[in-house]
Amino acid sequence: EDQMSFHDPFLLEGMDIAIDRVFQAIEENEKILIFGDYDADGVSSTSVLYLTLQELEAKVDFYIPNRFTEGYGPNKNAFKWAHEQGYSLIITVDTGISAADEVDYANELGMDVIITDHHEPPDVLPKALTIIHPKLSPSYPFKELAGVGVVFKLASALLGREPEEYMELVSIGTVADLVPLVDENRLIVKKGVRQLKQTSREGLKALLEISGTSPDSISEETIGFAIGPRINAVGRLGDAKPAVDLVLENNRDLAKSRAEQIELLNRERQELVTTMTEEAINQVKELDSSCS
Repeated sequence: EDQMSFHDPFLLEGMDIAIDRVFQAIEENEKILIFGDYDADGVSSTSVLYLTLQELEAKVDFYIPNRFTEGYGPNKNAFKWAHEQGYSLIITVDTGISAADEVDYANELGMDVIITDHHEPPDVLPKALTIIHPKLSPSYPFKELAGVGVVFKLASALLGREPEEYMELVSIGTVADLVPLVDENRLIVKKGVRQLKQTSREGLKALLEISGTSPDSISEETIGFAIGPRINAVGRLGDAKPAVDLVLENNRDLAKSRAEQIELLNRERQELVTTMTEEAINQVKELDSSCS
């Protein structure tokens, strides 16, 4: 079982181009913007790349679109804002493969875009500086990585080692995104669960605590039913930035209050679902009685 090891990240098409561009940005003190997505895979993807680039002392920030005001994926207003703020390199995580127009716009503004994604590639690919995507990499042996799995490969290439310390974050996005738990995904989750049991991340500790999970009962179910849905709830009801902030939070008290806020959002989401279900059932009943 433990004989299984990770594939070489440089088997992913375009990885070398991405690495060169990131190191150029670090050397020249350019501002890098990570553009994420608002679900658990997007939140963990954003967190892992942010931590990696911080470790490399890059000038880095992240941006997650608001589901209601901006919708899914890169948008021109966000790219316009990024350009005005002086970002010259944008790296998308768990999104971007369908953003051909938006990438054209970024190029017009003189920004470089690196896309990392795992969603089904469309016929027309964006004219990004490079696209890192398992399904667009004929020589990459495993096609089913989640968005955060692809970011993990980028992080491994950037750091020149597999950053085991991010494994629990990589496993969160992997389980929550319901990709098949075989090959690399299986290894990610196995290592991630092991690490979650003894995590030193205050944000995750607070999240486990508030969901009533005891450390010794942690399994992939914990990720699927306790952690994933709570992170997803944040982006479903508004802006997902608090979810990334929680994951990155090192201060225990702040982590607790952030987790409490997220718990409230999660309850609100559950109540919304219950209300919507009841309304739907009542509509069906009314239909039934009016039809008979």
